[in-house]
Amino acid sequence: MLSLLDMANHFLGYFNVNTTLKGRIYTILGFFGDWYLLYIGIKFIQNAGYVRGVLLILVFLLLMYFTIVNFFFYFLKRRFVLDPSEKIAGLLGDERLKEQEGRFSEHDRYDHFAPSTGLYDEKQVIPAKVELNGTNHKNLAQIAAQLKAENLLPQDYDGHSDQEVLDLAKETNKPVFAIGQGTPLPYFDLRQEHGHFVVYAGMNQMTALPVGRITRVGLSDIKQAHEQFKLFLATAVLQGGVAKSAGRSGVIERSLPYTIKVEVAFSEKTSNSAVTNQPATDLSATSIGQTEFKSANSAQSQHISDPEASNLSNKTSQNRRENR
Repeated sequence: MLSLLDMANHFLGYFNVNTTLKGRIYTILGFFGDWYLLYIGIKFIQNAGYVRGVLLILVFLLLMYFTIVNFFFYFLKRRFVLDPSEKIAGLLGDERLKEQEGRFSEHDRYDHFAPSTGLYDEKQVIPAKVELNGTNHKNLAQIAAQLKAENLLPQDYDGHSDQEVLDLAKETNKPVFAIGQGTPLPYFDLRQEHGHFVVYAGMNQMTALPVGRITRVGLSDIKQAHEQFKLFLATAVLQGGVAKSAGRSGVIERSLPYTIKVEVAFSEKTSNSAVTNQPATDLSATSIGQTEFKSANSAQSQHISDPEASNLSNKTSQNRRENR
């Protein structure tokens, strides 16, 4: 069994194979090798070699336990409940483990850093598309430099080693950034300028710079969405910068432009047309009522004045007859 594993190790050494694939291959080979030990142990017991047989069976159980641990780690990508790796590393004083824990604690500090722009309901927050030009990229680079100066920009690749970064880059076929998935910006705002929705960001409101303009909110155009909803900038995350990608013999580090990822919160606009039109309708009805009242009064006054005029004409004609 050991000869078979040694042969596989030498064979895989000729190729640029990542550690995850090697671990999977060794786990499969070890699984079948463990059953071979069980077979030999049973044969020893059948031939009255009880001590050797029992020892081989105990070794089989121990190796099968480690095989299960490796199966969870390499195939299911999670740790087994009884995985003693961290405890063993802690007892041996592994400096790499301490360094990794220090990186994780430092990265937690960045994760807990959040801007004071408020919290929104996740159901009312959707991603938005941002377009950037050369000036926006320069402004983002300037903001990134300010964050570095204030120790607010992590550069530890999420605590991963070069080998882990190399494995991740090969698995995703994408560069792995030093700031990880991104860093939240201290200040950001959404402003309307010349018919565009411009994103401003920076260390604070005083030093905010334009870093891009939003063109789409979800699947809708920004202008169409603005007609129906009130839009608020919920999150703004700085992405990009220094990254490592997979090379032929290792990782290659390079600098890429900084970008920004934003999410927009929305709420329906309250329509005031029904409220504003109601007084106008009442006012119009009052005016119409007043007009009808005036018309009725004029008609009534005309109706009253007509008999008076007829009586006056009758009296005038009667006086003329008496004079005659």
